Amino acid sequence: MRIIIFTQSLWSLPSLQKLVQNKQVEGIVIPKKEVPDREVLLNISNNLNMEIYHWDGKEVEGILNWLEKRKADRGLSFGFSYKIPREIFENFQFGVLNVHYGKLPKYAGPSPLFWTVKNGEKFVTITYHQINENWDAGRMVSELDVPVFPGEPIGLLSSRVSTLAANEIIHALENLELDEEWLIEPNHHALPRPKEKDLTIDWKKQTADEIEFLVNASNPHYGGAITNFRENQIRILEVSPAEVNVTGTFTPGTIVYADSNYGIFVLCSDNKYLRINILQLEGTIITGQKLAAFGIKAYEKMN
Repeated sequence: MRIIIFTQSLWSLPSLQKLVQNKQVEGIVIPKKEVPDREVLLNISNNLNMEIYHWDGKEVEGILNWLEKRKADRGLSFGFSYKIPREIFENFQFGVLNVHYGKLPKYAGPSPLFWTVKNGEKFVTITYHQINENWDAGRMVSELDVPVFPGEPIGLLSSRVSTLAANEIIHALENLELDEEWLIEPNHHALPRPKEKDLTIDWKKQTADEIEFLVNASNPHYGGAITNFRENQIRILEVSPAEVNVTGTFTPGTIVYADSNYGIFVLCSDNKYLRINILQLEGTIITGQKLAAFGIKAYEKMN
């Protein structure tokens, strides 16, 4: 196998390293624009003496000329935001394999892990498929279900999934040579990147489980789940279910107990409680215990 990798994500690194060790990588395509992991990928690629092409996602002739010199027979797209056009993916004898961290077509879109965790799925599906002219569609190559651990934030999950994805990558690339037709239909209502409203807690409607899922889905890539406290926006990074024995009448979002030893506990819409473990406010990451020590009181509200 001779492979060209299209990526802009550090999630591709375990797979990239495995393929480089096997001496199967002929080059890497990285977006010309500034993206969060670009400099790290460039440094790693240079250290591995990989041929690099900086692509703007539009021009075709230049990249086709570069690919012709590389003599690769298949491509690998891994966390790549540009749509690879037909002229390019048909340039490879066996096409381009895409690695997608979500069940397709249900979790089509640019942020499948966020929606998988936010929706409380028990498993995240790593989908390997041969791309076609549609987003997140084409011939199914293989799937791998990875359990989501209770309370696992997306940062830890993505690291674990990336390692497991690399274990299957060579087998999936080899299967590009097969002619079997299990087509993934395009999802015309693909889930978007989460916006502020998707990251915001609705204490009146969301259950304790739903809020915990949202917090886990938001940490760290989206900065935490959003709520307001004392007329300021804060970000909650970690919570845990809690049993609380309190007396009084409380509405969802109310702090029912606050203590410098035990932390802050909030009532949810299903009359269950969450302990606020870690949060961010005014540029500071702080524990619930320390915030309670600064004078947070019962009956104060988050909304």
